[in-house]
Amino acid sequence: MSVKKEIKMKVYELMIVLKPLLPDDLRKSIHKSFTDMMEKDGGEVLDVDVWGKRYLAYKIQGHNEGYYIVYDFKTLPSNIEEMKRLLHLKQEVLRFMITEIENPEEIGKSIKKKKIEE
Repeated sequence: MSVKKEIKMKVYELMIVLKPLLPDDLRKSIHKSFTDMMEKDGGEVLDVDVWGKRYLAYKIQGHNEGYYIVYDFKTLPSNIEEMKRLLHLKQEVLRFMITEIENPEEIGKSIKKKKIEE
């Protein structure tokens, strides 16, 4: 008798800092590739919050500013390592951070957000 273990999806937040002077079309294509990556294997993008250009606390790769985007998404925990690997390969990305969300029911309810125009 085999017991099938069900793997449960978890909710994560990805904060990404892109190079500040990227053209809009390139930034939109990066956004599309990230959403496609997150939706791979049945994942789902729950919320996107565009912070836009902000000053950095310290220079990263010679940049004083970065373009911030925050994604809330649902995926299998096993997909996170591959996602990190792919993000490290993108030269447009200055920094990123992925964290697991404790209270996913609160996503998108606290403040008004700016969206990426498609």
